[in-house]
Amino acid sequence: MTGRALVLIARPTPSGVDGRSLAGLARAVAERVAEPVRIAHLDQQDPSVPAVLDELAADGVDSVLLVPLAVPADRYLTSWIARAVTHRRSGTGSGPELRMAPELTELVADAVVDLARGEGRPITVSGAAFASPAYSELEIPDRHLFVCRGPRCLVYGAGETHRALAAAAKGTTTQVTPCGCLGPCNLGPLVVDGGTWHTGVTADDADRLVGPAG
Repeated sequence: MTGRALVLIARPTPSGVDGRSLAGLARAVAERVAEPVRIAHLDQQDPSVPAVLDELAADGVDSVLLVPLAVPADRYLTSWIARAVTHRRSGTGSGPELRMAPELTELVADAVVDLARGEGRPITVSGAAFASPAYSELEIPDRHLFVCRGPRCLVYGAGETHRALAAAAKGTTTQVTPCGCLGPCNLGPLVVDGGTWHTGVTADDADRLVGPAG
């Protein structure tokens, strides 16, 4: 494969991002352009921006247009995209030419104006689910590991670390929870266990940190 690719980059919240809507957007764009369209996440979720760029480089893509998906414009998203790709380039020394797409604010503003001319649709969702009894159940684990999946830790391999810890914790009384940036990014991937901080945690450390089942 040669030519240009588009990478749509989302910034998930700590609770994630609507994957179906994101995939639907990618499909809609792909139907309108000749270039391949990929999805990446700045932090929290996979695939990460460097991982997608590695795959495109392996496919022989010559150039990539990075499209930050944020309205209004999110300077955190654009600045950390730039830092992540610069870090990757400094490590590999090669890869496709990278460019950043303009902000979406003006384009979306035009679309919102068009929507404002319509009537909208009625809201028919029941409010019963908001107060579901299931949200009153409190399950406290014996141990709770927080795995940083901020943009820098994700570049350092926090995705693999989180998946390995989650797999090791199955059947145990340890809970593994991904979280946003914890601070000392250069020491990542970071895992916090109560008041104990673990630095440079890799997937190979998962069994040791979680401990035996029980």
